[in-house]
Amino acid sequence: MATPVVVDSIRKAIAVGAPIYNAGDPGGCMNTYVHTALELVEKGAASEGERAALQDAVRRALEAGSKDEGAWIMRRSFDSILSGAVAAREAAARVAASVGPGGEFEVLNFEMGLPVAPRWRILDDVIMGGMSQSDGLTYDDAERAAVFSGRVTTDGGGGFASLRSDDWSGFTSLMAARGVRMMVQGDGRQYKLNAKTDGDYDGVQYQYDFTPPAGAWTQVELPFSGFKPTFRGRLVANRPPLQGQQIRQLGLMVSKFTSDGGVINNFRNGGFRLGIRYLRGFV
Repeated sequence: MATPVVVDSIRKAIAVGAPIYNAGDPGGCMNTYVHTALELVEKGAASEGERAALQDAVRRALEAGSKDEGAWIMRRSFDSILSGAVAAREAAARVAASVGPGGEFEVLNFEMGLPVAPRWRILDDVIMGGMSQSDGLTYDDAERAAVFSGRVTTDGGGGFASLRSDDWSGFTSLMAARGVRMMVQGDGRQYKLNAKTDGDYDGVQYQYDFTPPAGAWTQVELPFSGFKPTFRGRLVANRPPLQGQQIRQLGLMVSKFTSDGGVINNFRNGGFRLGIRYLRGFV
């Protein structure tokens, strides 16, 4: 989050500039915002990332094709700072610098139990008439791991069981990552890691298939460039590649379908079990 001085200055500028804009004077609004931004930069009240964001916004606003466009460039920059997005980018940059290329940092650790956040909810095929059933995210003391387990079946026309996290701010750290690594123990089945770029229940999600060996703990590496955009089991065309900074929800799934919409040849009805000790971002 931005410092109190920066937050107070920006809010005061918006309180003055917004009515000026609404009164039909976008130029006056833009000038108010530009003056505040330059003042914050010159006084050194803003962080390095905030100064860079404000200077860039001022440059683009002054070069904009209209005063209206310039006012909105400044306002979006202010909103980004107030929302904490700039601070999050700075934190992610510090993480990336601390671990170096190829290094990794912790996002979720289940070895000491289930963290309080994020929370996980069950999303099985019962929503479409299926009969699969997952047990939620449980904990195995002996294995020191979280467990995604249950029964998956195509009976009733379904064929998938899944979990999804809530919209969690802790995933912001993935802004610094090129992908994730997980320490998992499988059962021979193919699983998916799902990523959503919004907080909605339904909609497009990005998926990555992985098949860890049965009965052995192994680390799987899932680069964001390999995630595929899907909607209800089908590929979605013309979607940009997944980036860590977009991720707001993560999920696990076992399904009769691959992430590109194909059918898994050796899919079988019955129990499933995936152990997870940690999820880390890698740079």
